Amino acid sequence: MRVYKRADFLQLPAGTVYCAGGEWFFGGICFKGDTMGNDWSVLDPAWVDGKDSGECFARLGEMLDDGVSYPMEEDYGRDGLFDEGQIFLVFEGSDLKNLRGMIDKSIEVCEGKT
Repeated sequence: MRVYKRADFLQLPAGTVYCAGGEWFFGGICFKGDTMGNDWSVLDPAWVDGKDSGECFARLGEMLDDGVSYPMEEDYGRDGLFDEGQIFLVFEGSDLKNLRGMIDKSIEVCEGKT
């Protein structure tokens, strides 16, 4: 893994997997989209799919209260925080391969293969 300051992070290509944060805390895993000036598009897979925030919140409530299942977000949105002090923990190839192995094991658990 590598840690980047914002200006350097903005130069990274779309498809970069990262966690945003500060010294020394980071949020969840996100996928970087295209850089747009001093901003970029981002995909946060730890969010439910919906046409707008109202539908997302309603779906989350149904998931909690009724055990309903909805798919994860697959669309990119704008980061829009413009926090110059933000830093980024960026996954490298070997990290992503390790993560893929963890996900493969989790898929086996979900499919009842273990």
